[in-house]
Amino acid sequence: MSARDKTDAPHTLTRRALARWFGAGAASIGLGAGTVVAAPVVDPVLRDAALRGLALVDHRADPIAAAAAETALKRLAETDPEGALLCRLYRKLDVRPAGGWRSDAGAAQANDLTQLHTALEASRPVRFEYTDLSDQQSTRTVLPLALVHPPQGVKLVAWCEKAEGYRQFFVREMRELTTQAGGFGQDRLALLQGLVEKEGA
Repeated sequence: MSARDKTDAPHTLTRRALARWFGAGAASIGLGAGTVVAAPVVDPVLRDAALRGLALVDHRADPIAAAAAETALKRLAETDPEGALLCRLYRKLDVRPAGGWRSDAGAAQANDLTQLHTALEASRPVRFEYTDLSDQQSTRTVLPLALVHPPQGVKLVAWCEKAEGYRQFFVREMRELTTQAGGFGQDRLALLQGLVEKEGA
């Protein structure tokens, strides 16, 4: 063995040992050959909060932030089309930062809001008794698409079977709210697209 071979031998062994060590470590955490690393699951609550924040950037008198938000929205349309549509709805229908809540508007019941958020997340129909602004009462079964927060109070925006169209309902005027069987997840994106077009968002 030459002097050069003797000098290189320990380094070669060290590299091999290091490679074995890395291989064992990777296998121990499931990164071996053929392992598929799952994409992170996005928390729906954090996602919705981020979308609402993005929707309100235009109202902060900061053109740089507004331009960044527009760029983010364009990227979102490619990676999360539903999120992009919701963001446009929030821009159009949610309360502005400078807006206030009417003191006489009444409040939505917390348990109703919880049930509606759950139905929205699962794309499940809901049914309720409703009193409109003319004090007319009716029973509605709707496909819930979004909750929005104008100054008048929290509203559910939905496809209404009775009206055969998009309608907005004050949550505070709902009674006997129940979640219905079935789902409409396969139609949700198309329904949101139609709603955005209707609202001119």
